[in-house]
Amino acid sequence: MSSVTNRTLGFEKILAVGLPERSDRRDTLTMTATVNDIELEWVDAVKGSEMNKKAWPAHWNTGKVNRTLAELGNWRSHLNAVRRVVESGWSSALIIEDDADWDIALKSQLQNFANRTRTLSNNGLNESLWITSETATHSPYGDDWDLLYLGSCANPPAPDNSPTFPGEAGQAHWVFPVNGGMSCLYGYAINARSARTLMGWLLDVRDPTDFAVSSYCGHFRCIAVWPELIGTHKPAGPQTKDSSIQSTDNGGFREKGVTRNIVHSAILDMLARFGPTELNGSV
Repeated sequence: MSSVTNRTLGFEKILAVGLPERSDRRDTLTMTATVNDIELEWVDAVKGSEMNKKAWPAHWNTGKVNRTLAELGNWRSHLNAVRRVVESGWSSALIIEDDADWDIALKSQLQNFANRTRTLSNNGLNESLWITSETATHSPYGDDWDLLYLGSCANPPAPDNSPTFPGEAGQAHWVFPVNGGMSCLYGYAINARSARTLMGWLLDVRDPTDFAVSSYCGHFRCIAVWPELIGTHKPAGPQTKDSSIQSTDNGGFREKGVTRNIVHSAILDMLARFGPTELNGSV
């Protein structure tokens, strides 16, 4: 289990997806990861407005709801990250977005999470025809999974018999298989086997990326944890900074940053330790 606490959290790589011009987010995430002894590689996100229409998914905007160019760019950005895993042949990768945040106790939380995912795998998450001696990744999180939801904003209720582990300040984290009903992609892990199946699934979509990934889980083996271990940070300053996909130009101003469901924010901890004293912990 020691590999769970290494610089890539037990995965071969950690990929952070973000627009190059959001240097504010890249600065914050790079500094936070470094302080927590976590190694990132960046995947430049894509703007939908700059995509050639010939490269759009075949069924984009053929549903009941017209999707935005920002959502289109988000799809392309995540698909690029998944493609990186396929091209590189990595055994596994954790993919996070550029506003990700986590608890300063993340590594110990992941040790508990890995114990629970291995239990689910050993008990037969699904009748598996995929796992062979050639395709097993020997991951510290177990082998019988295709996607691990480490950070989401909505999920179906956990079954009553789901394994749990204690979190910070009295939190209890539930670990359970999901077959849909998920929203947001703050952080998720895939392996060499599932990178190919997920990439194939995402080649043609009509829904936003997180909904498409959620539907993937209706056919493949996905495990979620709730409350999430990776959240999305809302920084101090104008609330227009909150999202690169949705417009939040309501004139609001946040005096101090916040991350929902994260008790001891790694970002706020980093800023308290290294930020300017007159703005201590406020970003």
